[in-house]
Amino acid sequence: MANRHLKFDLTRGPVFSTLLRFSLPIFAGSIVSQLYNVADSVVVGQFVNSDAIAAVAACAPVMTIMNMFMIGLSTGSNVVIAQRAGSGDKSALQKALNTVSLLTLVCSAIVTILGLALHKPLLTATGTPKDIFNDAQLYIVIIFIGTVGNMVYNMGSGVLRGMGDSSWPFLFLLLCSVLNVILDLVAVILLGWGVWGVALATTISQIISGIGIIIRINNGGYGIQLGIHGLRFDKFETRQIIGIGLPAGIQNIGNSLAAICVQAYVNGFGENFMAANSIVQKVDDFVNIPVMAISTALCTFVGQNMGTFNLDRIKKGINQSILFTVLLGVVLCGGQIALRNILPYAFTSERAVIDIASTGLFIMSFQCIFHGIDRCLVNAMRGAGKSVVPMITAQFGAFSRIPLSYFLAVYANDWLGIFLAMLIAALLRCIAIGVYYFCGGWKRAVERFRELHKTPAAENAKN
Repeated sequence: MANRHLKFDLTRGPVFSTLLRFSLPIFAGSIVSQLYNVADSVVVGQFVNSDAIAAVAACAPVMTIMNMFMIGLSTGSNVVIAQRAGSGDKSALQKALNTVSLLTLVCSAIVTILGLALHKPLLTATGTPKDIFNDAQLYIVIIFIGTVGNMVYNMGSGVLRGMGDSSWPFLFLLLCSVLNVILDLVAVILLGWGVWGVALATTISQIISGIGIIIRINNGGYGIQLGIHGLRFDKFETRQIIGIGLPAGIQNIGNSLAAICVQAYVNGFGENFMAANSIVQKVDDFVNIPVMAISTALCTFVGQNMGTFNLDRIKKGINQSILFTVLLGVVLCGGQIALRNILPYAFTSERAVIDIASTGLFIMSFQCIFHGIDRCLVNAMRGAGKSVVPMITAQFGAFSRIPLSYFLAVYANDWLGIFLAMLIAALLRCIAIGVYYFCGGWKRAVERFRELHKTPAAENAKN
């Protein structure tokens, strides 16, 4: 097939410039996603009342866990599709697509059923106040009913990126975001539907973006077709997708749960610190977007090149990505330090909050220097089909924040310890994946891939 079906062939051309161009739509999509995540809260906050914004906010922890699971599972579809597309095996590629599609529907049904069954205890467990409980319940029920749209978009985006197309997932995300805001305004201002109106707007926009993804897969010239009659599980492809995607999903959920535990310690230091910590986290999330874009692109890059067993090209991609993210991290670190007294003003004018946030930004800025190493190695291992160890090292880093936060902050009665705990935990996570990768983890990943894929390309690579 000579990779004619790939929209963006990551197996050819200059290594880093190819990676960088592929990552740009992912970078843009991450920015849009940040804005999309706050759209419902902004609309109800501006045009309904404070109870409405509190009801939407109360659903955030549950929705975050659901979304993190979906995004993690979509990593499996991304990697497996990339590996099959890179190998040029159209039959295997079609089997992988059929499996991804049916798996998407099954997982959507499971998440919807569990969500509808467990939403009350989940809202209760997160401490949702009684006066907003009904609105929060209505909001999250509608969101869970529309799970299929969100799941189809995430899994379909993984398929498109695996085929070398990072532009269309961004365009559909942009469409979904704009449509969501428009429908939010119509539902709240014109129809007066309040909280359940913005939930319905979100569900409709996600379903439309999911339909768009399906149309694009069938009409984008990828050489594969998605149809109802072709939906079936292939045993091998199912194991591969779940084996990569499930650990990634568990990792994301674990990160969210660990963050909730640390938040309990944060809350103990009062409202000013809670506000300041929120500012630091928001700035940190935004600053790390380019690193996340490069590392996400690297996952697809490694997947496609594993399909051709071009190991030299993979190593170049990994090394150059790490070098770039470290240099970028140094710049971002310096920028945060220089602007640490200015950035908090974008969120608040309260002096006490600004002073705490400024200190937090100074400490957390140093994470930028090594965060890219961790992200690149984790996604490189996933692209090679190894997802369990990256999950373990990530969970080690995430859950180490809990005892570190307790001893450095709560026990020491010093809020500074929260930021130090975050920084130290991130460093430990980076060291853990680095030791595994450089002490044989990468070689074992390649050997395992060779065993699973007894292809002519693999035999040629051995000779």
